[in-house]
Amino acid sequence: MKKIYLHALWFWFVLLLLAIINGIIRDATYKPILEPLIGHWAHQLSNITGILLFFCAIYLFLKYIKIDYTKRDLWKIGIMWIVMTIIFEFAFGYYVRNSLWSEMLEAYYFWKGELWIFVLISVVIIPQICFKMLKNRR
Repeated sequence: MKKIYLHALWFWFVLLLLAIINGIIRDATYKPILEPLIGHWAHQLSNITGILLFFCAIYLFLKYIKIDYTKRDLWKIGIMWIVMTIIFEFAFGYYVRNSLWSEMLEAYYFWKGELWIFVLISVVIIPQICFKMLKNRR
């Protein structure tokens, strides 16, 4: 196994921490203000800020890691991060929050305005964008 995969595995916990902090900021600041005015859109806004946080973190991770990696490695890492996120999300929802499976699946209903699926997709696409940006800087 390439060293980059092990580093990426541990880096996922940084992404998890950023997601938790993003949610705490949402719930403590703008959600109480926005939700009465525009309903569920505070949650969508936090999905966008989460994607931006992930972008910054992944960019810095790839910029400063001293291990060689390829675009193919980054595709695999992105898929690994999605799988880890989905497993965490459903395990936490089911075992900690006692959520129903149907409730948890509603987060994936993009046709009803949910943006979570785009957060997951971004976790695969962001490393590719960062790879291209960093390659152009060299």
